[in-house]
Amino acid sequence: MLGVIAIILIRHAGSFLLVNNPEPADLIVVLGGGNNDLRYWNAVRLMQEGYARHLMLDVFAKGVTFGNSDTELARGFVDRTTPGQSTVCPIQQNSTYDEARYLDQCLRASGAKSILVVSSEYHTRRAREILQHRLPQYHFSFYGAPDPYFFGTRWWTNRQWAKTTLSEWERYLWWLLVDRWRSGLVVH
Repeated sequence: MLGVIAIILIRHAGSFLLVNNPEPADLIVVLGGGNNDLRYWNAVRLMQEGYARHLMLDVFAKGVTFGNSDTELARGFVDRTTPGQSTVCPIQQNSTYDEARYLDQCLRASGAKSILVVSSEYHTRRAREILQHRLPQYHFSFYGAPDPYFFGTRWWTNRQWAKTTLSEWERYLWWLLVDRWRSGLVVH
């Protein structure tokens, strides 16, 4: 019996990570990270579908690509692709737990109370728990941007999916066992 339960739990390890409940909001926030710009383009589509009128892109402020600041590259990118509808939120630390602190500063400046967060599918459960825990003054909903190269819920059928799933489970467990118990609500 325990073997059957273990197999069922392992089989659903990928789908457990995915939270997909987008709701109309004051603002769409694209979390920093990921391996490409799929998060951003999914957020743009959601904005065009009427989920929110504005979008905020979190960018690791210390990043440099080909000699250019990632923040400046991102500002130029959003100005070209969604002029007047998007802003960039510079984050100083590259973890979801720490990102919440910088995101709060940008959210306070925006006046938004309800936030539709766009992240990679595999990252949505951990992001939801961290943001709801650290920023309880906001109402969050989540959209998991699909990226079939890096993740699928049938994770055992593809080497890269398995690596992503196992890596995200490691981060999720760290959140549950360590970071969750650190002080650090970002409430103002």
